[in-house]
Amino acid sequence: MSLLYENHYEEVMTPLPPVDSDVLAEMNVIIYDSVRKDFAIAVSWLDECIRREWGVVKDIDKIKLVRIDGVWWVPLEKMLQVERV
Repeated sequence: MSLLYENHYEEVMTPLPPVDSDVLAEMNVIIYDSVRKDFAIAVSWLDECIRREWGVVKDIDKIKLVRIDGVWWVPLEKMLQVERV
């Protein structure tokens, strides 16, 4: 009988395809509009899993999503999707 800690498991995760440049440009427009016009957006990004949160963007270097119940920092290079709410 082998114990679980004796086995070495590697998390298998397929790499995501790069975001198309047209899609990236559209996401940037939505992000800048959220900063200037103060409206909420939904952002999906890759963390340990794919996360999705919504809020108003307050910082652009690393997207700072702000909502009454929380704040999320989203790295630009890990963004997958941005939508207006």
